[in-house]
Formats: sequence, C-alpha cells, structure tokens
Amino acid sequence: MRAYRELFAIREVRSMALILLLTRLAAPMLALSLLLAVVAATGSYASGGLVLTGYAGALAIFVPIAARLVDRLPAARRVLLIWLAGNVVGYAAMIVSLQAKAPVGVLIAFAVLLGATTPPAGPVTRGLWPSLVPAERLQTAYAMDAVLNESLFVGGPLLVSGLLLIASPTVIVAIVGLSLLCGVLLLVNVPSLRDRRPPDQSEPRNYLGPLAQPQVLILLGIVVCDTFAFGSMVVSVPAAAADLSTKTLGGALLSLGSLGAVISGVIYGARPRAGAPGRQLAVFHLAGAILLAFAGQVSLIALFALIILCVGLVGGPRDTLHQVVLGEAAPKRYRAEAFAWLGTFMWVGYGAGTATTGQFVQRAGGETTVAFVVAGCAAALGAALSLLVRPTPPDPETAEADAPAVAGTQAADTTVAPGQDPAEAADARRTGEPAVTGGADADR
Repeated sequence: MRAYRELFAIREVRSMALILLLTRLAAPMLALSLLLAVVAATGSYASGGLVLTGYAGALAIFVPIAARLVDRLPAARRVLLIWLAGNVVGYAAMIVSLQAKAPVGVLIAFAVLLGATTPPAGPVTRGLWPSLVPAERLQTAYAMDAVLNESLFVGGPLLVSGLLLIASPTVIVAIVGLSLLCGVLLLVNVPSLRDRRPPDQSEPRNYLGPLAQPQVLILLGIVVCDTFAFGSMVVSVPAAAADLSTKTLGGALLSLGSLGAVISGVIYGARPRAGAPGRQLAVFHLAGAILLAFAGQVSLIALFALIILCVGLVGGPRDTLHQVVLGEAAPKRYRAEAFAWLGTFMWVGYGAGTATTGQFVQRAGGETTVAFVVAGCAAALGAALSLLVRPTPPDPETAEADAPAVAGTQAADTTVAPGQDPAEAADARRTGEPAVTGGADADR
C-alpha cells in the first residue's frame, strides 16, 4: 500500500490519525454507554431513548454553529477550547446526575447540554486534510478518514461491551469524555490549525455559508439518500434475518456490510481517482440500489449475506469520494461548516430511514421485501442526484491558502535517493531536515 505509506510519511498525518481515533471513538461509545447508564439510573429504556434523542438533536443543530465560528473567527483554536470547556461541564453534570439518579427531565437537559457543547472535531479534521496533504494524496487521506470512522462505529460498541466487564456504564461515559478531551487538546495544537491564516474579513457576510453553494446542496442531498438507505438496512436486515430463521445473525450481517465498506474503502483510497466524480458516484449508487432491491427477494441466508457484503463493498468508495468532492466544492472559508452540515444531514437521513422502514416492517408483519425496495429507491435517487455533480474549478482563495502546507508535503511523491526509505525522505522534506540515505533493504 504505497499510497498509505507515503501518506503516513507526513508527520502531521500521524498526529491526525491519533486525533481521529480519540475524537471519533466518542460518538459510538457514548450512544451505547449513555443509554445503559440512563437505564441503570431510571430502569426505563424509554427514558434512555429520550435522553439519546435530546443529545442527538442538540448535536445536529449546534455542531454546524460551532464549525461556522471556527471558519469565520480568527481564533479557531479558542472556539474549540471554549466548546471543550462547556463539554467538560456537560459531562461532569451528566455523570453527577446519573450517580444521583436524577429525574429524567434533568438527564434530558444535561444530554442537550452535552450535544450542544460537543466540539466540531470531525468537521475541523476533515476540513484540514487539503491543508495537510498534497492534492494527489487527498483521496487516500479521506479514505483513511472514512475507513477509520466506519471501523470505530463497529468497534466502539464492542469496546463498551468489554469495558462493562470491569466498569459501570457511568464510568464508561466518563472514559468517553476523557477520550474526547484528549483528542481535542491534541487537535488545537496541530500546526496547520494553530498557524492558520485569519479569514478575510472584507468578504461580504453570507448567512447561508456553504449552503449557498449549489454543488454543496446537491452533495448533502445525496448523503441524505445514502443514510436513509443505511438507516433502512439497520431495521430491515435484522428483520430479514429473523424471517430467515436466523434471528441472532442480524448484528453480524450488519457488521459484514461494514467490513465490506472498510475493505473497499482502503483499496479505493490507494488508487488515483479516474473519471468524472459525478459519474462514479452515480455508478456506486446505482449498484447499491440494485443490490438492495435484490436483497428483499432472496430466501437463502448465504446469498443474503453475500448481497449485504456487496452493498458494503460499493459503499466504501462511494463514501470516500463523497467526502473528497464535498471538500472540493466547499470554499476554504466554509469548509469546516460544510463537513458539519454533512453530519447533520446524515442524522436526518438516518432517522428518516429507520423510522420509515420500521413502519413498513411493522405493518407488513415482519415482511421486508418492500423495505428493501424503499432503501433501493433512496439509493437510486442518490444516483440521479449524482449526475448533477460537476467538477469544481480551482478556488483561487483555497489554492493560495492551502499552498504553504501542500508545498511542505509535495515532495512525498518526488524522487527518493537510492537506498533511502521513502517515508524517511518524505518526513525529512516535510520538516526541512537533511535527508539521510542508506539501508540496503529500503526498496523491499
């Protein structure tokens, strides 16, 4: 995997990988641990659901606001630190309330505070990639980002299950908060963010931000279709497994789809992008639509599992390309906010998909054929919208702003001295240190 080796030869990328691990692990772990902690405190899963709804709703609303401030204000690090301080207060209040078995209304209020003060670490890290890596490595960076995100959403709940053997759910909530705290503190010290140029205050104020860009709106519409289909799968796959007399395999089948997305995402990120992005997105979505529609027709569990794996395989490249194109379509001054809206629209699509499919499955008495067709229709709509995606012309502002960071990493693909490790050479060029040659096995 030469592309990934050259990507990790850049020193800041190694730091960013740790930041991604610490900050992205928080969301999947918190969802399960907070639910279990509320159930332990109140004895009610309904209360746990209300608390999570309050958290998710506040997260979807306030993260774009925080990301907009990061984009617009000169002191981006200060915005992150202020949000982080509020988040620490939110975690402390929630943990104390859980320990005291506070009323459900109090827990919901603190869950809202927790979501509203969540630092926009994900949007900021995604927005930083064009400033950290050269253009030819951007797809690899976003692929690594997407693959890590997918892996953590599978591994996070498993980690919670393991920690429950030695700790209470409330303690795990505290561990999640500590992970996010460490990740954001590392993020604010990333040189590309710390040394970022102040935004041009002479620009006319645009209250819509990235939402004023037609291509950004198209891409956000596509992600609603994607996550609607995924939310539909979260409900319909376990229901179909139960219908095939393999009720216990529902979670394993969903994990199989995630595994397919991880494998294909890694492979896609290692290859140069070829062809128009809109056409590629349309092909991936259309393939997913056909597979989903076919999934509702099969009665053999082995064939059903193979189809779910294939749905994941076309999803990995699609999700990676979507992030790359969104990063290109959003001007630098709106980049973090654009990725924040990506998260919000993902929650909207996911919620609509789970709710709609749940109604179909309930009314059909567990029959999932129509549910898979609906999911396929959502993917087909994503394919149609993808045909409206156009290559974004270079933004002079973005090119100029990103040039210093890219210039520092451009040499990652240039000539390496005979016998020199490419990773060492790239790191030396990145830091300005003299290159060291040698090593008989360097080219193996």
